[in-house]
Amino acid sequence: MKTAKFIYTNPRRIKGWGYRFDSLTELKYVVSITDEYEFLREPVVIYYNPGNRMPVDNPKSNYRPYTPDFLIRHKQTREAFLVEIKPRAFQGQPQLALRKEVAENYIRWKKYDWEYKVVFDNGIVLSAEQLEDFEDCCRLKTKTDLNNWFEQYSKKYGHAARSLINGTSDNRKVQFVMFGTPQQLCFPF
Repeated sequence: MKTAKFIYTNPRRIKGWGYRFDSLTELKYVVSITDEYEFLREPVVIYYNPGNRMPVDNPKSNYRPYTPDFLIRHKQTREAFLVEIKPRAFQGQPQLALRKEVAENYIRWKKYDWEYKVVFDNGIVLSAEQLEDFEDCCRLKTKTDLNNWFEQYSKKYGHAARSLINGTSDNRKVQFVMFGTPQQLCFPF
């Protein structure tokens, strides 16, 4: 069964911290979680059989990929979430139910401690300070200005953000976000 593709309006792609954000909504989400979570951008590609929506080890030409937006892990509680960011208008789209089923099948198959969740744009809450930072970023137009904003924002958040600016994920950070390796083995970055 083929589903209709949801069309986004006015996406603005941004590069920062070695990642590519497909929209300002994705960046807003990262700003909202930076204090409490470590994250990986597009951490896994899940190949699945479209007939039964089950993940596969060896993808063939008739299998399809699904790449969730983020994997996040709480720095204190170590709860982990595989996250898909969507505009609220996407709610109820058949693609969303498909992605949820595929992701949950993958999590069970791999026996990960993650939960899958969809975060809608209007559910992203920023503190007053985060909102000010995000709005400052939204006003920037040049790559140089955006690079400077990312650098300043990283300095502001110390240890958590330093691991984000080097362009590659530190292995300790990857181990922590993927598997919940104890923080004392991972921090500071």
